[in-house]
Amino acid sequence: MRTHRRARAGWSRDQRRAVIAVLLSAGMLQIRALASRPERSRHPDGHLAEIRLIADICHNLPGADRPRPIGEYDPLVWAWQTSDDFKRSWIRRHLAEAGIGVEFLERAPLPPPAASPETRPTWKRWQLPRDPAAFLAVDSNTFADLVRQAREDVAAFEWFLDHLHPDGQHILRPRRPAETLLRADGPGDLRQYRALVTMNDGTLVVDHPRLRAADVAALPGNLPLLRRLQLAAVPPDRRELDAGRWASRHREENPKCRDQTY
Repeated sequence: MRTHRRARAGWSRDQRRAVIAVLLSAGMLQIRALASRPERSRHPDGHLAEIRLIADICHNLPGADRPRPIGEYDPLVWAWQTSDDFKRSWIRRHLAEAGIGVEFLERAPLPPPAASPETRPTWKRWQLPRDPAAFLAVDSNTFADLVRQAREDVAAFEWFLDHLHPDGQHILRPRRPAETLLRADGPGDLRQYRALVTMNDGTLVVDHPRLRAADVAALPGNLPLLRRLQLAAVPPDRRELDAGRWASRHREENPKCRDQTY
């Protein structure tokens, strides 16, 4: 299947399924191979770095063949446009082996600029408040402790935690059933949460950490009812600046700040 004739119009659903199947299959096979044969890594930082980059490419691909709601960004295009040279080379190589060109990805328009999420409803953007009691606020130390208690790979996350605003107030609520599940629940009481996190430059970003529900439930409710109602009335926006995009932008603007990955 060659895609260059459809580059301007995009891929059909069947073509998208083929692209997704190729990348997911290649990703699973290569991660398994690298785990057992680290010396086969092509990445200058070794097999663990390569495994993490392959996982970054693949984690939004399941379901990417389904029609996207208006305003929601294409996960295939997103995977390409947020990739560095190594990731793009990996995508191009495996698609080329399957006879698939990347012209559509190369010509796709850039996403709209990400912006800090809204925290109060407006006349044009609001929803009926849902579960206002689910919102709570935590300081940076508490948020970092929750993350460390829940993550096995916390060392790779320390860079992000080090960049929290020292006096920041971060908002948490459990994932709603209709929201994308980035990682499966469990083991135990690990659940995905939505977090509005204030970074050390004052930027408000959206994160989706998996936290232990018992740890979160043990925290005291500390937001006034009006504030919880305001937060519950704000609908998500696909242009919100998520933690990963903030990290990429921060490293571009601060080239020396590359000690760890997020």
